[in-house]
Amino acid sequence: MGSPVSAVISNLYMEDFEERAIATASYKPRIWKRYVDDTFKILGKDYVDGFLQHLNGQQLFRFTMEIDMSVSRD
Repeated sequence: MGSPVSAVISNLYMEDFEERAIATASYKPRIWKRYVDDTFKILGKDYVDGFLQHLNGQQLFRFTMEIDMSVSRD
């Protein structure tokens, strides 16, 4: 945890995870951005739950979500 190389290794792991998870997803987000341990995705509202389940089925950690209700849902 205290090693200067920890952040680099974590970032490399997450990049690999993201590429594999998105490539194998039935529903691909239009936008996927990550900063440390937060992600921002734009995805059709009908696909949100399925995409979350897909992500949580990939690895040993668990994703959660918050939906911004102030955004138009057209």
